[in-house]
Amino acid sequence: MLGSMTEEQIQNKTQTQKDYYYILSVRPDATSREIQQAYEVLYEKFGPHVSISGMDPDITIKNFRDICDAYEVLMDLNKRKEYDRNSSQLRQSMGDLRTLWTKNTEKPQEVTSQSGIKAAALAIEMECEITLKEAMKGCIREFRLSDPRPCESCSTNRTTNRMQCENCRGLGFYNVERTTEVDLPPGTFEGMEIRQPGCGRFDIRANRQGDLILRVKLLPHPVLGVLGRDVTCTVPVTIYEAMLGAEIEVPTSTGRVVMKIQPMTHPGRVYRLKGLGLAGADQLVTVEIVFPQKLTAEEVALYKRLSDMYSEGNPRESLFRASPGTNT
Repeated sequence: MLGSMTEEQIQNKTQTQKDYYYILSVRPDATSREIQQAYEVLYEKFGPHVSISGMDPDITIKNFRDICDAYEVLMDLNKRKEYDRNSSQLRQSMGDLRTLWTKNTEKPQEVTSQSGIKAAALAIEMECEITLKEAMKGCIREFRLSDPRPCESCSTNRTTNRMQCENCRGLGFYNVERTTEVDLPPGTFEGMEIRQPGCGRFDIRANRQGDLILRVKLLPHPVLGVLGRDVTCTVPVTIYEAMLGAEIEVPTSTGRVVMKIQPMTHPGRVYRLKGLGLAGADQLVTVEIVFPQKLTAEEVALYKRLSDMYSEGNPRESLFRASPGTNT
């Protein structure tokens, strides 16, 4: 009667545990006229010409496909008998569709296609992964989107006759793939949201493009970290550089810079490089002192001489003074 679903496809669909009677909100003994009326009501609520505020368009499309599948099977006498035979123990409520109905009944839609009110096109959110260098300097990213377009073959047909359309199978639209480029500004940071007006998915109800909202995600860097908007790194220095001071090269998100180590620098000391973080923040450089792995005989003699010359006393003496009774 309608569509081209085979008995094997019907059986496969019942194995996904979809209750077609629940989807159309009719009783299992509903007449064909009641099923048709139920479908027309659902089409006006959830068809491609309607967009529900706060609902992911992909979920809305998926749920409407379920409505179309339910109508196609239950309106065909043979397919309905086969469905009833295979689904008697499998019927259960649909979580996604129940959420859709709940949203529709508890919270009024902002606009409908017949309201005469100018519709606000829905925005779409996407994650944008960038490197630390791209976050500092800015970059251009290309995104792939799928726009629904009204089906010209069945747009003038009655609701129930649209099920026979070979182009869209009654959905009333088909998807068109496209790409869009977004210029990300310098200084972006983790979690930052960038809104591109009119660059999002096409909204059939509003008849225009919605906004594209990008949420920035920074990819891990091999040696640099991120703390808030500050860039962090740990640099090893020799004991001689720490004691005498030195000028060393430090990696940053945009290349190498020269940094001055002050004399008598202790392990764990943090130096701040102004403006080398994200969005005008800084880079924090933590000093790590690297001790020699082996010493020559001459170096051992020099260290012994330095030890004899050491004038600041035992550095552990304060531990015993702070803990009475530990002296034996």
